[in-house]
Amino acid sequence: MGESEMTREEKIAAAKAKAEAIKAQRAAATPPAAAGTPAPATPAGSAPAASKPGPAAGVPGRATAANPGGAPPAAPQAPKVEAFGTLTQSVELRAADSEAQNIERLLGGLGLYRNPLRGAWQLDYRYYAEARKRLLAAGYQVEGRDYLGRPLEKWNPYTRGWTRLAPPE
Repeated sequence: MGESEMTREEKIAAAKAKAEAIKAQRAAATPPAAAGTPAPATPAGSAPAASKPGPAAGVPGRATAANPGGAPPAAPQAPKVEAFGTLTQSVELRAADSEAQNIERLLGGLGLYRNPLRGAWQLDYRYYAEARKRLLAAGYQVEGRDYLGRPLEKWNPYTRGWTRLAPPE
C-alpha cells in the first residue's frame, strides 16, 4: 500500500508518531532545568541526541567576506604587530607571516587588504581605532606611529587627517 492508499486512521497514527518523535527530540536537546531533575527519556527505537559542542575560546569570530563562517581566530603565535601611518591616509600593519589568517579573520570586514608592492596589510585611517581594539582583544601587542613619528592612538581626522577644520558644535 502506498501513502495515497493509507486509511484515514493510519494517516492520523503516522502524524501522531511523527509529532511525538519531534517532541522527544526537542526535549532531549534542551538541558534539564536543575541538577536534580532527571533527563527526559528517549523513546524506544530512537537514537540518543548528541550533545551540543561548547563555544570556542577566544575572541568571537565575525562573518566577513574573508571569514564567511565567522570562525574565531586562533591564539597569536607572534603577537607583535607594527602599525605605520602613511602619508596617503592609510595604516600599514606588519605582522609575522604565521599570523596572516588571524589578521584576515579579525580585520577583513574593515576593508583590510594585502598591498602586494609593500608586502604589508593596509587599512584606512578611519578604521584603525576599531582594528586596534580587535587586535588587542585577540591578544596582539600593537605598536603604532605615523610617518612623522607621532603615535597613532592619538590620531583623529580633525587634528591631522583630511581637514584642519574644527568639528561643528
